[in-house]
Amino acid sequence: MNIIKAIAACAALMLPGAAAAQNVVATTGDSVADFFKDEGATVDLTTDSVGDPNVKVEYYGNDFSVYYYGCDNNTSCNAIQFFSGYQTDGSVRLAKINEWNNENRFARGYISEEGSARIEMDVFLGDDGMSPDDFAQAVSLWTRAMQDFETFIDW
Repeated sequence: MNIIKAIAACAALMLPGAAAAQNVVATTGDSVADFFKDEGATVDLTTDSVGDPNVKVEYYGNDFSVYYYGCDNNTSCNAIQFFSGYQTDGSVRLAKINEWNNENRFARGYISEEGSARIEMDVFLGDDGMSPDDFAQAVSLWTRAMQDFETFIDW
C-alpha cells in the first residue's frame, strides 16, 4: 500500500509543473509568438497575403519569418515553416544549393525566381503541439542551420 501512495504522491507533484508548461501550437500565431517573446526575442505578429498568421522574429541576432500552413479559415493551423531569404542577386549557383541540400537534413535551401538564396524548415505541430523544450530544440536546429547557410553562401 505504501508503494501506491508513493506513486500517487509523485504523480501529484508532477501535475502542477506539467500544467504550467503549455505546448507550443500553431492554431493561431500567439503561441509561437509568445514562445519567442518569453525567450527575449523581438516579435511582430501579422498576417500573410491570405490572412494566415505570420510571425517576424529577431532572435539573438537572427532575423527570420514563421509562416503557417494547414490552416482552416486562417486559424486551426497545424504546421509552421521557418524562413529566411538573402538577396544574393544570382551569385549563389544552383549547384551550391544542391550541395547544401545533399549535406543537410532538416533545413533546405533554394534559389528564388529573382536569384535570391533562401532557406526554410518545416515543423509539423499537429493539433496538440510540441512541448516548449522540444520546440526549443527545433528552434536551435533552425538557427544553427540558418547560421551555417549564411556561412555556406558567403553572406
